[in-house]
Amino acid sequence: MYLFYYALKNIVRNKGRYLLIGAVLIVSLTSVTVSAMIHFTTEAVIDNYADRFGAKVSFTPDLRKLLQLIKPDENGMYNNPEITTEQYILFSESEAVKSTLFRASRQTYGEKLTGLQQGGEENYYSSGAWEKDFGPLGKKPVQRQAPNTTVVGYSEISMMEEFNLGERELDEGSFFDAPGECIVSREFADLNNLKLGDSFDLQDVNHTEVEPLRLTVCGIYLDITTPQPEGNDWAVTNRRNEILTSFSTLEEHSMTGLYVTAEYYLNHPALGSEFEQYVRDNGLHEVYDVNVDSGSYYQIVKPVERLKNISSMFLAVILLVGCLVLILLSMLSIRERKYEIGVLRAIGMPKGKVVFSLICESVCVLLLCLCIGLGVGGLAAQPVSDVILEEQKELTHQQPKEGSSMADMSGSALALEELKINLAPESILLVAAVSLLLGLFTNIAGIVCIMRYEPMKILSEKD
Repeated sequence: MYLFYYALKNIVRNKGRYLLIGAVLIVSLTSVTVSAMIHFTTEAVIDNYADRFGAKVSFTPDLRKLLQLIKPDENGMYNNPEITTEQYILFSESEAVKSTLFRASRQTYGEKLTGLQQGGEENYYSSGAWEKDFGPLGKKPVQRQAPNTTVVGYSEISMMEEFNLGERELDEGSFFDAPGECIVSREFADLNNLKLGDSFDLQDVNHTEVEPLRLTVCGIYLDITTPQPEGNDWAVTNRRNEILTSFSTLEEHSMTGLYVTAEYYLNHPALGSEFEQYVRDNGLHEVYDVNVDSGSYYQIVKPVERLKNISSMFLAVILLVGCLVLILLSMLSIRERKYEIGVLRAIGMPKGKVVFSLICESVCVLLLCLCIGLGVGGLAAQPVSDVILEEQKELTHQQPKEGSSMADMSGSALALEELKINLAPESILLVAAVSLLLGLFTNIAGIVCIMRYEPMKILSEKD
């Protein structure tokens, strides 16, 4: 207790020296607080963005390769090589893939349902298959029941673009959630007198061996999309006849005859080459290019990464300069206190107690400077971050990445506006650790002096 009281008296007695040391510590700890807050916040933003979005991958045909490697059909048309349902699902198993969004569809016929624009002339169609032992040629085309509906399954509701664009809107009920639930258009529901909770069966017209799919209406949506592609008037191509459900419902029912497409999102754009090698090894035709949408990913991540790097470099510079200044001040200070240390040692105070006294002085100063540094740094971090981030965003917009669209850029910019700097526990721990490090450097010269010299040697060098 006496040593602690003695340390406080020394701080007051040498207030000029400690005001100078305190000023250096406050500046250093304030800068460290700002850097730490920016560093940990930006790190969390980058991790959060990667967790939520990843980097989108698309397969696009290369025209030159298509003309070189694919032969035209009898009509002179060049058709892209098929990516099968099995391949789409297999590609999703790559370790580079963070998440996969599946879309599946099946042309179906509901015996108790009537499709919009359904007419008698399309009740049956020739499937291209042939039956044996018919007529002089010994075979005839197989007649199939024409579809009057299309059932479409999504792995996520967010994939239904028409709802995002305002071309479709839920009018009654809710979106599908449980297995076997579906939503239908208002026109289709009115035509078939369907209400919420009604169930019906759908048969795959191309694979009659597959058991009918039973669905229950959980929602009815309004639809202002173009009903028919130009030149078509069949019920199966009418958008109002689309029955929307979950991908898992179709997957669990049967994968036979199911037409599947997928969107892949990688953990990081740098994994694009690894993913491409994987899909090539698993059968993706060389006509297709594997494109990683790194533009929209980096449009938000790059400015934040630069901000993080700037804060890290700033932290390193502050620590280096702060340590050097404190060592210099400690060396100058100890020259003034060398005789005091010699007297204390000469009257019998052990080395350990002298060191402890110096450490007590530093701890008292450090605690005060730490509180001031955390407070000032916490207030200054947000304005400093905003200024630096704005500069990095301008640099990024001046150098847009390939593959990024204007929509991606504007969406990323809006997301960046919400970067809030918080004083996280990690920041406080880092600043506290740095303050201990700086406290060590403020006493290193005195401790070395105490440990190296005997009392008489110190007193003899008073002048």
